[in-house]
Amino acid sequence: MIGRLAVLAAGLAVFVLAQDAEFGWPRWEQRSLDCTSKAAGDSCLLVAPAAKVPRDPAKYKCRVEAMPQNAWNPLARNSKTRIACPIGCEPDADLSVITKKPANNTLCQKYYTYGKYRDTKENEWYLWITEPCRANLTTHCRFRDVPYGSASVA
Repeated sequence: MIGRLAVLAAGLAVFVLAQDAEFGWPRWEQRSLDCTSKAAGDSCLLVAPAAKVPRDPAKYKCRVEAMPQNAWNPLARNSKTRIACPIGCEPDADLSVITKKPANNTLCQKYYTYGKYRDTKENEWYLWITEPCRANLTTHCRFRDVPYGSASVA
């Protein structure tokens, strides 16, 4: 009962704050990797359709790198390499859940045949994919350029 009241109170607080003209939601931008079209060839292409700062796909080149081998990942035992692509999110940005298309592709398993990581040396977020998975991946970057208490940027 107390848990339900806490959830209800939190929901009400979010609703009330959202009505305030000064409240600003964080800005989210979509990033997708097209790994299935003929234009992508044997690699993937970055697609950032509504980026506040336009992302030139030519500057975000994918790379082939060694696939980390772990005892907990039996699906990747036959994969020696993976394709890793920078996605142009801010270094301190949060990333949302990754979705894949087609969603019913059983050869693609999150954490095993595709995922995300942050390269701290390059200060860049990457999405990666390995065989046998062949899909398009989408995530969203949360930017911190809309300070809380200010109007939302459109």
